[in-house]
Amino acid sequence: MIKVILWIGVILLVILGWNFLGDGTDDSGSLIVGDDSSGSDSSEGVEDNTDSGSYDVLFVLEGENFKFMKDGVDNPELKVNEGDVVRVEFTSVGGFHDFVLDEFSAATKQVNVGGSTFVEFVADRKGSFEYYCSVGSHRQAGMKGMFVVE
Repeated sequence: MIKVILWIGVILLVILGWNFLGDGTDDSGSLIVGDDSSGSDSSEGVEDNTDSGSYDVLFVLEGENFKFMKDGVDNPELKVNEGDVVRVEFTSVGGFHDFVLDEFSAATKQVNVGGSTFVEFVADRKGSFEYYCSVGSHRQAGMKGMFVVE
């Protein structure tokens, strides 16, 4: 009988824990992370997408060993306006990488060569913030840049 009660308790804990994991959003519901299944082949580094209603600014970044790239620029400065909904589409073209921006709790999945992923978030405060790759010592090796909210 005690074993049955213990198992019921474990099952309840698992169910309750699952409910507290959330749905992939932060408290405001503004963070979305996923694989890029859209098939988009956009080569634009920044796009204005205010008509679609899903995001205001799109950054298309590639990662290779120890640098991010956008339109041939290494570790580019990314600029947005406060309140913009930002989408970062990230593809690894060399190595295992991700995109992380701590101040906005924004991070893509880690992907290998040829893998694509994305993150969407609201740039809800002004300032300059460092984005980086969290894999190994990539950040310390220079795989980082500035995200500026005006």
